[in-house]
Amino acid sequence: MKAIFVIGGTGLVGSYLLPELVKNKYSVYALTRSPEKIEKINQLGANGIPGDIRRVSEWKEKLPAVDLIVLLAMPSVKPGKRITKKIKKKLREETNDFFRNTMNLASERQVPVILPGGTSYHTEEGDIANETWPIKRAGLTEIGADTDLMIQDAIEKRSPQVIQMIYGKIYGNGGLFRFIYEMMKKGRFRIIGKGENYIPNVHAGDAARAIVKAIEKLPVGEKFIIADDTPVTQKNFNLYMAELMHQKRPGKIPAFLIKMILGKDLYEVISMNCIVSNEKARKLLDWQPKYPSYKDGLKETINEMNNNLPYF
Repeated sequence: MKAIFVIGGTGLVGSYLLPELVKNKYSVYALTRSPEKIEKINQLGANGIPGDIRRVSEWKEKLPAVDLIVLLAMPSVKPGKRITKKIKKKLREETNDFFRNTMNLASERQVPVILPGGTSYHTEEGDIANETWPIKRAGLTEIGADTDLMIQDAIEKRSPQVIQMIYGKIYGNGGLFRFIYEMMKKGRFRIIGKGENYIPNVHAGDAARAIVKAIEKLPVGEKFIIADDTPVTQKNFNLYMAELMHQKRPGKIPAFLIKMILGKDLYEVISMNCIVSNEKARKLLDWQPKYPSYKDGLKETINEMNNNLPYF
């Protein structure tokens, strides 16, 4: 039985990944900064380890031998909070620590590591980005600029053995998506600007299943875009979500106000335009989304959120 160590196992993707790994007969260890979540992790059939990836020495000896490490933890951005230069610098430092410490641990244990990424591609009309496209970081996504270099260096040196999953915008029952759901439920959600920009989407369950496929196939040195099949504008995604929730069509808020209130860095992430292909993941990982369209995934997600709180 292979042992998998998940860093950030109680976040949005982690809450779908842990049960998926247990179901597939893996021995699972999950790191969490919240001691109160240990029991819930254990109830799933995994093994909770209290600790922080930024302070590895405090818990490293408690971690048994594992066959692979998965990093899901990322610094948290408080919804509705302005992103200042100071906050952005702190987020970048935290991101660097998360990746550096995880990769160092993988090197020490001599095991492969699956690392996250985001679809920070800029496409024009008619373009479809794939893994050969250069990442173009702007605004808040710049906090990952240093980790791009870390990953590329590891791939070239083949140490540690890296697999990168480049996710679209992840939605599901929990995480920041719960905040959007609550805002929509209260009638306070607004579409930013015209909302005509495209951002790739992927259901958290599909993101989790892609990780399981990567564990099975172990295509080290490769990067995979994990997104659904159906491009959609921010406007249409949110209008459909409101329709499913039986809410009025959300109004719009001028882009310049978002820049003033939340800062340019966050605005640039929200207003990016990107259409991607998941063909490589389909071919090399034999992965296909259970929810190929946001319409399929949102319908199930909203139903689940209407009836259940997030597990973690």
